[in-house]
Amino acid sequence: MKKVSGFLALSLFVSVSLFVQTPQELRAQELRAQELRAQELRLGGVPVSGNLNAGSEIWYSVRAASNGFLIVETTGDTDTYLEAYDERRNLLMENDDGGENTNARIEMFALAGRTYLFKLRGFGGYTTGPYRIWASAEPLPAAAGLTFGAERQANLSAGARHWYSVRTTAAGYVVVETSGNSIDTFMQAYDSGYNLLAEDDDSGFGTNARIEILTQPNQTYYFVVRGYSNDASGPYSIWASHEPIPPDTERNTERARAVPVRLGEAIPVFFRAINESRWYRYEATRPGTVFVVQTRGSLDTTLLLYDSRGSLIAENSYSGENNNGLIHERLNPGTYFIEVRTYTNGVGVTGRCTLHAETR
Repeated sequence: MKKVSGFLALSLFVSVSLFVQTPQELRAQELRAQELRAQELRLGGVPVSGNLNAGSEIWYSVRAASNGFLIVETTGDTDTYLEAYDERRNLLMENDDGGENTNARIEMFALAGRTYLFKLRGFGGYTTGPYRIWASAEPLPAAAGLTFGAERQANLSAGARHWYSVRTTAAGYVVVETSGNSIDTFMQAYDSGYNLLAEDDDSGFGTNARIEILTQPNQTYYFVVRGYSNDASGPYSIWASHEPIPPDTERNTERARAVPVRLGEAIPVFFRAINESRWYRYEATRPGTVFVVQTRGSLDTTLLLYDSRGSLIAENSYSGENNNGLIHERLNPGTYFIEVRTYTNGVGVTGRCTLHAETR
């Protein structure tokens, strides 16, 4: 009897185990079910009407006919929220108010023959009301080439997009910005695979757009300019610049490779990876030298000053303008090391700034 009972217990355990699913399996099963009940949005078709209830989620599917940009958006007075998923159920993008007023709008690169899922809900999960949703597509456009250092004139019509491309020959930073007072511009940057890298509204002068991205050698990057609102139109200028990364900044990511500080000069500092440090060296020759070192630029930086043994003497993050670091320290003769870091919301970021040092 004991053997039979043990066998039955083992069989029951195996049978139950076969039906236990992991959280990942349950999530995949749930998304597959959502895909099956998702309503298809036909590209360029008639907008679909619906009504959102509190806590409800409504799924739609769109099949891309060709490589290009897929746009899904809502209209109406209901505050909507959209999420986009690929065929593997990976979240690609999400948006709240990218459309008109409080409507959601997603624009993304899509591959021919792929099906994409879109989850629609009210903002916050409690918003209710009617809406309309539709999908459209834009083929990959021919981009106008930008020459570094040369300004280009253009005129945007309402709802239009202008595509530009730049080609790099060396690693560095590319800056593209618009100028003019006639139109509020919005710009997006994409890599050669049409992956969105950055987007900007008013980082330039006035209501002009400005984007700065870290680039790799021998790559093509694309920039899209449109009006901030769909009815915006008018003339504007656009130009691009490229600043290569100096060879010495490829090496000074640790104290043993610190490069000398040049007093009175604006030394470019490049951060190519998050949580990366850049190191510099200063030789004090007179007793009681007042040494002042600071960063300038848009990055949130931290400065640290060490003696020749590596002991920390001073640290500062916010004394300079725009969250730049500033250290003011009296030094004795000897070798000193300056470490520069970036810091935004607890995480290092890529970008560039300048380092300035002087003695008083």
